[in-house]
Amino acid sequence: MKKFGFAMAAATVLFSAALSFAACGPAGTLVTEPNKGIPQGVPSDMGAFDETVYFEREAPADVHIHFDAEDVLKVSYKYRTLDEDEYNFDGETLTVDASVFEGESAGDKRLRVFVDENYVEVTVRVITKVIYTAEEFDAIRKDLNGVYVLGADIDFAGRDFWPIGKAYGSVKSGTFEGVLDGRGHSVSNITLNCYEYSGTNGEYSTGPSTGGQISNSANYNVGIFATTGGSAQIVDTAFYNITVNCQGLGGAIAGSNGGLIRNCRVSCTLFSRGECEKAAGIAGVNGSGDAAGRIENCIVVYTYGSGTPRGIADWNVGTIKNCYAAATDNFVYYPDFDYAMERRDPDFSYNTYLNDSNWTEWIYTNYSLPAFPGTVDTSLWKYYPGGKIIGSDVVRKEFLLDPANFSEENGWDSAIWNFTSGQFPTLKVQNF
Repeated sequence: MKKFGFAMAAATVLFSAALSFAACGPAGTLVTEPNKGIPQGVPSDMGAFDETVYFEREAPADVHIHFDAEDVLKVSYKYRTLDEDEYNFDGETLTVDASVFEGESAGDKRLRVFVDENYVEVTVRVITKVIYTAEEFDAIRKDLNGVYVLGADIDFAGRDFWPIGKAYGSVKSGTFEGVLDGRGHSVSNITLNCYEYSGTNGEYSTGPSTGGQISNSANYNVGIFATTGGSAQIVDTAFYNITVNCQGLGGAIAGSNGGLIRNCRVSCTLFSRGECEKAAGIAGVNGSGDAAGRIENCIVVYTYGSGTPRGIADWNVGTIKNCYAAATDNFVYYPDFDYAMERRDPDFSYNTYLNDSNWTEWIYTNYSLPAFPGTVDTSLWKYYPGGKIIGSDVVRKEFLLDPANFSEENGWDSAIWNFTSGQFPTLKVQNF
């Protein structure tokens, strides 16, 4: 098997800073606060690189950061300044010795690199496992707090797959709180089955399709990840040809999402059957309780197998931002759409529309929405605003074929996405 360590060590972060330190390149911003160490939860307004460098625990190697400055005065990690033999700067590349990160737990760590009185923060992602095979991907369920990076496209064709976080066999259920960083690679050809077909009158039982716990609680959330918690990140990953047989809450990526899903591309078929409550292309429900749930800069192309699922999430009490979904049959029934003018008011707001409407179950079950943005008292069919839907919608497929609809200003990074006229957007594989 190919070793990943040396390649990851060569990860490139582009940074440009003038000697006067008055300006810098797009990757980071120099700040002048004193060095007080790196506590958990670094404020977002501190200087930080937009890109990430990687350290693989299974194959430790020096970390190389391309850093364009005339001199580096010091480098700090956590609560100490690194010794001179722990790093080297040759005018172009900052090399940090592997010993600095050996023994570290998986997760995102931050270096401060000082130039004069200024510093920039660099995120170093310490990885639990680099995944090359379907077996390795499936083993994520054994450590739901791990940090995983895809080193290849993962194909599950001809294999059973049980939602990660479900109870099965000797593996207990739980919420995924880790990181899946796809680096542009894909996970494909997964069928998420959560019913045993009884064969009687076409009915489905509540038992799982691949053994284990037979109970509604064990089968309620259906996705590649059953549930994702507030610490979870699923980023820069393509999910192709995912079939969701929904029971309870269903989505191609997560049954219920409480974490961050960003820069993901999904193609899926959604079957909303039996005891299915909510199903959509990314997650059945986005956000719940203390887990806010964020879905950003994602694209979904989905097929209705049965039922009336939503586009991005069926129910949203978190935030959905800059996301688009298109049904393969190209059917979109917009609320408040002027078909004579072939447009909707540019100031249209789902929350405003639903608050002002004579709210009925019909509105909920018939319109094409990116998600239902709130909660409903089903006894009165009264709508209560909840989550935010920003710059997102269910669109016709032609919309996805036009690169003009995906601007850098809205976070569609051309270093991550391929936008080609006449083709669906795809993710670029990020080589180390």
